[in-house]
Amino acid sequence: MKNVTIGLFGDFEDAGKNIAKKGTSTDITLYNHKNGDDSAVFVEPTRYPERIQPLIYTINMMDYALVFIDEIKPEIGETLLTLDLFGVERGFIVVGEYVDVEQLKGIISNTSMKNFEFLEKDYIQIREKMITIPEVEKSSDFIKIPIDHFFSVKSVGTVILGKVDKGSVSVHDNLRIYPTNNKAMVKSVQVHDRDVKEAETNSRVGLSLKGISVDDLDRGMILSNGDLEVSDKIELEMKWNPYMNKEVAVGEGYQIIVGLQTVSCKIEEKNGNKLTLKLLKPAAFEKGDKFIMLDGSAKIRIIGVSKYE
Repeated sequence: MKNVTIGLFGDFEDAGKNIAKKGTSTDITLYNHKNGDDSAVFVEPTRYPERIQPLIYTINMMDYALVFIDEIKPEIGETLLTLDLFGVERGFIVVGEYVDVEQLKGIISNTSMKNFEFLEKDYIQIREKMITIPEVEKSSDFIKIPIDHFFSVKSVGTVILGKVDKGSVSVHDNLRIYPTNNKAMVKSVQVHDRDVKEAETNSRVGLSLKGISVDDLDRGMILSNGDLEVSDKIELEMKWNPYMNKEVAVGEGYQIIVGLQTVSCKIEEKNGNKLTLKLLKPAAFEKGDKFIMLDGSAKIRIIGVSKYE
């Protein structure tokens, strides 16, 4: 059994529905394709470019990027810049018939995407290609499941949707819901609408939970039996957006995204590229996580990125 999650970017308007079966849809839309025991889940940042957050959520959920470019135009720039700031190296570019491929290769030649594979815009071939790409190996030290959707189901109770980012989750597991101290027991596990006793790393799951109400959940909360850090203050060394035409200053307010958590913050201290941020509410994170700083009201919305060490 193999599970991969693929982010859809660029001119993605018709891509998802032509590749896979539509599933949950909010500001991001999920599309599912199965071939035997193998599955590919496609994540589309539906509310982008109106809102920047779905673009970042999609990057944080995916294993591979699939970028559709029908025309080389300025609107694609923010997407390519964000993928590069994240250091995304695994992915594909689907080119339209009027795209100058050599020009496009020149544009990405000095980015993390320089080794992306180029594909023709044939949805059947793309679907067949995506189901064959290798699964990304991840740590199995503990369970980690970021929550991307949640709701209450009559006669079932609280249900969350998410991807098993680490470990494997089983019926009767007792998990903490980070960054809170709340805990819940897994009553049932579903993978692609099928009841299972256990779901492995990279599986997309629906979990029925006992001991927690939907009123106590937010997107981005993390189900885990590990020891994640929780704090409302963090020190980060930023890699700035090279197109940003301002300097951030102490006392200014911004937003931080880590995983699927979005938190407002204020700069308490600044020393060169090093910032101390006070968060409006606690966030959960671990070493290796990437923090994205946003100025949602500015023309340049993404200020910078920092990898938490």
